[in-house]
Amino acid sequence: MAHPALHLAFVFMILLLSQLWALASEVHVDDHEAGYKPGPVPAVDVDSIEFPLNLEFLEAEFFLWSALGYGLDHVAPELVSGGPPPIGAQKANLDPLVREIIKEFAYQEVGHIRAIKKTVNGFPRPQLNLTAANFGSIMNAALNTTLKPPFNPWWRGFWEWNQVKTP
Repeated sequence: MAHPALHLAFVFMILLLSQLWALASEVHVDDHEAGYKPGPVPAVDVDSIEFPLNLEFLEAEFFLWSALGYGLDHVAPELVSGGPPPIGAQKANLDPLVREIIKEFAYQEVGHIRAIKKTVNGFPRPQLNLTAANFGSIMNAALNTTLKPPFNPWWRGFWEWNQVKTP
């Protein structure tokens, strides 16, 4: 099993690469583009732009709740458009460094939702099931086994769960 420091190094590398990519994409922005207002999107493209909104809602809610203990209803209520709050979301037991990293991921996902909704109308936040039982079922199906204890993203943190042996 890999040492937890390797996992942390991997998280740092992902964060660093995402930030470098964000900086590189901003390098060529002229002053007049800073107040970007998108033009009309052809009707044939609207579904393709709205499709990832489901995933963006899921990521934003998961990361916000994990790091802060609250979600879009608190951070950016205008983006939920009256959609129902997620079921089972809670603050994860993360160490301070990982919490800061996950918080950055959360704010990035909020930005993605904002950008999509600025470009097309979008839709209200769908009902999201963020219960530990749902995550456990998904992980069991993905790994084709029954984990004991079941996977729970809110429990003790990934580093400790990752050390649990499967049957």
